[in-house]
Amino acid sequence: MKIVVYLFFISIILAGNSNYVYSQSNPADEDATQMLKSFYTMRSTIKYIVKDIPKIDSLQKKYCTINLQKKLKEEYKANGLDHDLLTNDNGIDPKALNTISISKAPGKINRYIVSYINHTIDANNKPIIEKVVSHVIVVKEDGRFKIASVQ
Repeated sequence: MKIVVYLFFISIILAGNSNYVYSQSNPADEDATQMLKSFYTMRSTIKYIVKDIPKIDSLQKKYCTINLQKKLKEEYKANGLDHDLLTNDNGIDPKALNTISISKAPGKINRYIVSYINHTIDANNKPIIEKVVSHVIVVKEDGRFKIASVQ
């Protein structure tokens, strides 16, 4: 009899945990997360230099909302390539993709936390390793998830 009661309680606990995991797995969140992963993967292949401006523009059209694209163009007109709003001037390289983590911000609608370890070199050729954390707001525009802002 004790075994039956014990098995009953274990099955309730397991069922409760599986419902918890299921409720945390939202297809829309998975789609938004996949879009962000794709964006950062593509962004890591583009250098932030004048020669790559057509690639940068193409990336922005595909992954950014119309309002953010306008803001990015205004920023470019004002500062050229001196400021990258999409990575908060931290950039991302293919090596950083091995450390990237994208998660839904707890209790926040349309907000995701993107973090990765960036490896750069300072002016004295010394390596700099820093953790980059960005809060990205994602919305649906024309039926697709797009980046609305990066903070």
